[in-house]
Amino acid sequence: MSDPRIIKLSHSILESSIDAWNQVLSQAPDEASEAKSPNAGALKTGPIGSHRALLDLIHQVRTRIPELYASIDSLDENFHESLGPEALGQRGLLAWMVWFSSQLEQTRLSEECKSPLRSALQRAISMLSSCASVQESVEAASRRQVYELAYGLTHEINNPLGNILARAQQLLSKSTDQYDRKSLATVVDQAMRAHEMLAELMRAVQPRRVECPRVDLIPLVDEAFQRSQPLAKPKNLIWQLSKKSTVALARVDPIGVLEALRLIAQNAIDACRESDSILWSIDEIGTTIRISIEDTGPGLSPQAVRRAFDLFYSGREAGRGLGVSLAVVRRLVSESGGSVRLESEKQLGCRVELRFPKSEPEGKAVSQGKSVRAWKL
Repeated sequence: MSDPRIIKLSHSILESSIDAWNQVLSQAPDEASEAKSPNAGALKTGPIGSHRALLDLIHQVRTRIPELYASIDSLDENFHESLGPEALGQRGLLAWMVWFSSQLEQTRLSEECKSPLRSALQRAISMLSSCASVQESVEAASRRQVYELAYGLTHEINNPLGNILARAQQLLSKSTDQYDRKSLATVVDQAMRAHEMLAELMRAVQPRRVECPRVDLIPLVDEAFQRSQPLAKPKNLIWQLSKKSTVALARVDPIGVLEALRLIAQNAIDACRESDSILWSIDEIGTTIRISIEDTGPGLSPQAVRRAFDLFYSGREAGRGLGVSLAVVRRLVSESGGSVRLESEKQLGCRVELRFPKSEPEGKAVSQGKSVRAWKL
């Protein structure tokens, strides 16, 4: 009879893949269950549920089946920090299962113990592979439909909007009545605001081509930090930048990364109160470069955190934005091969973190010694 610990691990592997499918199929997670969760205040967006499932599986292997853990390799204490952006979410979970399946045959476990694990891994890998394909297809179709809708609306609205703006400006240039001039100026301002919102909408959904040369991210973060600093002065915000590396090379689209940092900083400034603080930082964790912007503002509710990257969702009151900035950030970061995550607790501020795979300098020799395994248990 198989070891009950092996059976439990096999069940956990299958449950994690089923949960991944449920995340794709579910349109609206149960808010009540989120509210009851002990970690509800620290919920993270998107793929973090799968990331937690991955950590739980590795924890089970390490603590509950030490002979399996010892028969493969020793665990790097900070393994999850040393992984690149691809380690988050379903792709990371799938990659770990593929690796674990390949290592299973090298262990000293009996065939009786290997069999349920092998079966569970095969079924889970199949489910996660299908899940990833379905998710990518759904997201691609959704982006295409949103773009077509936005393109049509922008074209139809911009024409009458342009006429309103032109007539209002013409009347404003001829009017001498102070009350009329004030009213016409308001019409011009609001028409321009509507035009800018339509442009922002198109920017959020319009496909674009990007080039990702090797770039040092530290000067890029410096530039974004300096550009946004004047916007923080009216609120007397504490504005700081911490750099823990001297060089941080990555293959990214520099224009896209600059814009993503600008949007994150603008959101943080808008959310902060008088004399709050915003801390920027850039450092390296293993093979990953991490850029974070953290504020001490009022923070977000669990529901707002969950929906923060949804297109057109805004946690602010109506009339204060389209709710596209963080959706744009996610697209810009993913175009550079990176990932973005948001952490927040009510009344304790927000932290937005960007991660990019580190790139070695050109001409640097690649070690030909013993290969390093991609995953360790």
